[in-house]
Amino acid sequence: MPEPQIMPTKLPLLKTTLTLLLTLFTFLTPQTKADGIPCATRDFLGSFDTLGRAFGVAVQGTIAFIADSDPGHLEIIDVSNPNFPKLLFSYETPGRPKVVKVVDTTAYIADGSSGLQIIDVSDPTAPVFLGSYSMLDDAEDVEVDGTIAYIAGGESGLIILDVSNPASPTLLGSLAFNYARGLTVAGTTAYVAASTLGLQIIDVSNPTAPTVLGSYDTSGRSYDVSIMDTTAYVSDGDSGLQIIDVSNPVAPSLLSSYDTQGSALSMTITGTVGYLADYDSGILIFDLSNPASPNLIGSYITPGNAFQVIVLSSTAYVANEYSGLLIIDVDDPATPSVSGSYNTPDTAQSVDVVGTIAYVAAHESGIQIIDVENPEFPELLGTYNTPGTALDVIVIGTTAYVADRSSGLLIVDVKDPTTPSLLGAYETPSIAWGVTVIGSIAYVADYDSGLQIIDVSNPTSPSWIGSYDTPGNALDVEVKGTIAYVTNPYEFASGLQIIDVSKPESPTLLGFYNTPGRSHSVAIVDSTAFIADGIHGLQIIDISTPESPILLGAYNTPVGDALRVTVIDSIAYVADSSWGIQIIDVSDLTSPLLLGSYDTPGNARDVKIVDTLAFIADYHTLQIIDISDCPPCQADLNNDSQLDFFDISIFLSAFSTTDPLADFNTDGQYDFFDISAFITAYAAGCP
Repeated sequence: MPEPQIMPTKLPLLKTTLTLLLTLFTFLTPQTKADGIPCATRDFLGSFDTLGRAFGVAVQGTIAFIADSDPGHLEIIDVSNPNFPKLLFSYETPGRPKVVKVVDTTAYIADGSSGLQIIDVSDPTAPVFLGSYSMLDDAEDVEVDGTIAYIAGGESGLIILDVSNPASPTLLGSLAFNYARGLTVAGTTAYVAASTLGLQIIDVSNPTAPTVLGSYDTSGRSYDVSIMDTTAYVSDGDSGLQIIDVSNPVAPSLLSSYDTQGSALSMTITGTVGYLADYDSGILIFDLSNPASPNLIGSYITPGNAFQVIVLSSTAYVANEYSGLLIIDVDDPATPSVSGSYNTPDTAQSVDVVGTIAYVAAHESGIQIIDVENPEFPELLGTYNTPGTALDVIVIGTTAYVADRSSGLLIVDVKDPTTPSLLGAYETPSIAWGVTVIGSIAYVADYDSGLQIIDVSNPTSPSWIGSYDTPGNALDVEVKGTIAYVTNPYEFASGLQIIDVSKPESPTLLGFYNTPGRSHSVAIVDSTAFIADGIHGLQIIDISTPESPILLGAYNTPVGDALRVTVIDSIAYVADSSWGIQIIDVSDLTSPLLLGSYDTPGNARDVKIVDTLAFIADYHTLQIIDISDCPPCQADLNNDSQLDFFDISIFLSAFSTTDPLADFNTDGQYDFFDISAFITAYAAGCP
């Protein structure tokens, strides 16, 4: 390319134009950040796994307060860095916290059967009990206005307390009805989500004698209500979102409704955007600019059950039951997207992909061979009905090797994928659970017969070479060089068996590592073993000295069951059963970090990565998910993952000095077209 040149006669005009445009342009807000995380999970910021079931969340400044039930705790978490939330204190409550509200330095907890708990959180590292109020029934929700606390009291209806002296709250008034679940107070009116009674509208101008103004019987079980101007947004359980005109509280009327897939539990509204916690459907994001016609603009499928969501600025904080606190960037409502799926006739247990063909071990339906050239529309090419139960498959060239449970190792010709045919078989002594092939040798994880080593140089007549009887149940095997790594859970310990197979006729044990869970599978990268360890998630083991492996780090996935793991470019993809796919940054082996997750519709049992696609064996489906990296952020000139004045300044300086950095359209000249290209890139934001 020729030396870039600036046109001298146009320089004053360009500088003037540049100054004017950049002045305007500083008011533009870039849409998103460039963060290096796969685009499929870019909205996920961080999480904190609480002790129990996170039902409620409140955020004040950089501190998040979690109402955490079973066992009852108020979890106080520093979220100043949302990527790495830190526990400040766990305060044990006597009941089962449902909701927490924080006013100044006081936390008010709806603590189930233990009523209202009032806690001083002025020092979040050392909260102090102030007082409590016992009730006849469960405290489900609480709102505080000045010195008055309003409690949704279950079968006791609405309870109104004077909390001017938090050490001794006193009853002001009450209104009995069954069943008060959630409430919002606006001015002198309380709006109560009353389960099967729908929305109750109550005059609390005299807190000693609250009276019903009106009601609206929703079609479901109302759990919570949010108020914006004269509109009530009712989270109505299985009936989704109900939007009600309350301009005349004596005669409220339905404006519209939106039937969600999950169970609508609570909503928070920012401006004209509503964020709905929809239980097992995660977070739904609505445009509410026209309440008569709510428009779903995005969603985020959380790895657990979303109970409550609050939004501050562009960050959503989700009380996500067993997964604790989730922190999600909602600046852009884009979410992970499925490229396509294919329903298999039986449980999709394992998957391998060669070229544009996916091979699925589908339990009692054998091997399903699927064309995935167009991942949005996968098509079945052929099937091979194995005599046993297909648990694992690996394809090398035009040959598929199948661990077929009680039928042992099957070798199938898939040269023509529309008509696969059996080449040969070897009946292992136990249950063939996993298989890998190196050269002309197949290594079979054969359950209670350990590792079986089989010569497959003649696929029509495979023959036994040797074996090593591991002490438990061999489920998976990976071979690197002359060492086989076998996952081997058993009664007294579980984990990894490291076996020397340099002499395959007489393999010997080198070492072992007992993991805390049930080790299902292993992936080897250099001198590190990554183990999918059941309910104990991902275990990372240093195997540089195979005789004495040591733990490097671990990541305890949500309350799923880590079954398989694949590692690509410092990212571990864990098939976490009913919790879908967990995507974990393992660049620092001692401190793995969750990047994001994708909650598949079934039970994720295996995952393979090919280029920018993840292929997931997901119970009765093959799921294909786009995990491509975000495109580079051209306008982020200082590479700080932000678009701001500093990038503008760098561009201005580069343009003035004819630095190639400013030649945005790469035509060798510095002119208005470069300015225009830079402004366009900046305004578009970074993915």
